[in-house]
Amino acid sequence: MSADRILVTGGAGFIGSHLVRALVAAGHEVHVLDDFSTGNARNLEGVGIASLHRGNLDDLAKLAPELNKTRVVVHLAALISGYDSLKAPDDYLAINVGGTLKVIDFARTAGVERILFASSSTIYSQAEHASEANLPAPKTVYASSKLTCEHLLGMYAPLVGYSHVSLRLFNVYGPRQNPNHPYANVTCKFSHAAARGLPIDLYGDGEQSRDFVYVDDVVAAFLTVLGGSRQSLYNVGTGTDVSINHMLATVESVSGVKLSKRQLPPWPNDTRRIRADVSRFTEEFGERTRVPLSEGLRRTIDYFRT
Repeated sequence: MSADRILVTGGAGFIGSHLVRALVAAGHEVHVLDDFSTGNARNLEGVGIASLHRGNLDDLAKLAPELNKTRVVVHLAALISGYDSLKAPDDYLAINVGGTLKVIDFARTAGVERILFASSSTIYSQAEHASEANLPAPKTVYASSKLTCEHLLGMYAPLVGYSHVSLRLFNVYGPRQNPNHPYANVTCKFSHAAARGLPIDLYGDGEQSRDFVYVDDVVAAFLTVLGGSRQSLYNVGTGTDVSINHMLATVESVSGVKLSKRQLPPWPNDTRRIRADVSRFTEEFGERTRVPLSEGLRRTIDYFRT
């Protein structure tokens, strides 16, 4: 793969910082835009990026001359809480949808050839075997905003002249996720609790199931679709779902810590079960070795311990 100039929005965040490290290691010229609302500059210390711009998506227009001939934009920056999006819909539409339109404008002025977009499994709402062919059924403004962004990227692609891929990410976990975020992934919260000897909150009966995918596997998916001009939509998960109770038992087994639990009512409108159908991705790009849940949790717990 040839070296490219790449801009990563939200590149100092959890997923973004892992992806940026991988892109730099592959020899690309990587630029990062992040407002540090959830990301942290420490996540990129010593990585060797070409530039780090502190700002939001409104700043893309003034960055266009400096970042002219950027070949690829990986668009990760977004507000991420489904629950909060129902209380602040205007913010989510302005930042997630409006921000994606600014990425498209940047593509027009900077000569971008390809946009990779971090979409979300939440657009399915609830599906035991969520396929890209499923009719979307978002239950939050956040989920609706992600679906709208997918459509906007497709709508403007022939007008602006870029190719695009949207990756619908399932429940991503791993090191550098913020355990103090009120809507952090339960894998993050439980791993942090096991590392620090803290109690946890368990919502509902714990039999809700999720497709937990380790962050390195998500990075590998982005790298796979980075080159070329193929335009499509792919689920990024493991193809297997496990219950919250099973995941909790795995955390306790891996860490050797028995966690103190506080039982709470289920989240309102919570998804009972969701699992990714990953056949489209594997049929086009081949089967890939995935990090098992026990190994991913071990790495995450070790991260919080150190």
